[in-house]
Amino acid sequence: MLRYLKKYYKVSSTSGGKLRYILFVLLCTLYIKPAIAVPQITSRSSADILREAEDYIIVEPSHSYRLLRQVTTITNLSPPQQIRWHLIKVRSAIATNNFGDIEAELIALLALQHHSDFQKRLASILSAMGIALRRLGYFTQAKAFYTCALDHKITEKKRMALLINLAVLSRHMNDYVLAKQSYREARDIAQRLHHERALANVNNNLGTLALDEGNIELAEKYYREALIGYQSSDKRSGNITAGTNLLLIFAIQGHTLNFQRLISPISTLVDAYPDESKKALLLWLINANEANLGKPVPQSTKNELVSAFESLESVKLQILIERYLAPRVHVNVIPGKSPAQLAKPAPVWLKARNFCVKP
Repeated sequence: MLRYLKKYYKVSSTSGGKLRYILFVLLCTLYIKPAIAVPQITSRSSADILREAEDYIIVEPSHSYRLLRQVTTITNLSPPQQIRWHLIKVRSAIATNNFGDIEAELIALLALQHHSDFQKRLASILSAMGIALRRLGYFTQAKAFYTCALDHKITEKKRMALLINLAVLSRHMNDYVLAKQSYREARDIAQRLHHERALANVNNNLGTLALDEGNIELAEKYYREALIGYQSSDKRSGNITAGTNLLLIFAIQGHTLNFQRLISPISTLVDAYPDESKKALLLWLINANEANLGKPVPQSTKNELVSAFESLESVKLQILIERYLAPRVHVNVIPGKSPAQLAKPAPVWLKARNFCVKP
């Protein structure tokens, strides 16, 4: 660059040459200056990271999760900020299926239960903890948390979210009557509030209920509506969930053209998303579609599918894969024992609470 400028602005004894020389020096100065610019800020405060994580928790929870994992200690935050921090970390961990250290976050939240901000956020905290407990296999305790939260005076938006969570839990407990009832109540609220994202959530879960019951066409209808709703509300994790569910329907139906149209955008989202369960499901979907196209599945790939089966997020999903896809790829898999049949006692840390839920 400098050689180019020097060649272009030839120095001469004329006034024009002097002017060109001055311009040459000024340009050199402007070019060199960024190399010695003021050092950039390399660290951010925990409070700033918390605010950004809260901003992204709906549209991109994976970003929130990555942000919060950058910080090893939050002792510099006030108790209200710590409550928000642990709550957002639990929510982002749930959204990305990262449950390795979620119990530590739940314990940290319970340690702050005596602060007034905990009570102010009680409905949201109970909802998040209920989801986490369900995913950890504490079904009875999770249901108690939802029931407790619904007994509080809460906004319609929070009631709607809690009803959806209760319905999801009820499905895992094989209580399909309560699941459908809760979804209907949640859908009524969502329609009153014109809440597209919640409607998408309800449709997606109603599709799963239909799939459980073997009604493939109805499941496809609900999943299509869910995907449209998630796309309208720009919810990436929702697009992934509804998209992979719709791919599952196409794989079951053997509709390879529909599958090929949808697989590219969904696989791109899944690849960039920190969720091993979704990646495991995608592996099963792709190979089921390959089988539908008449392509043999190599033994090495079958071994990968068996391993991926263990990474699927729930026994209910394992049951669906074992029922609909395993025969197509000629793989023998056995779903884990149904959590609904397990009487899992509450952990000691969960009993250390003083709000409305009884042990």
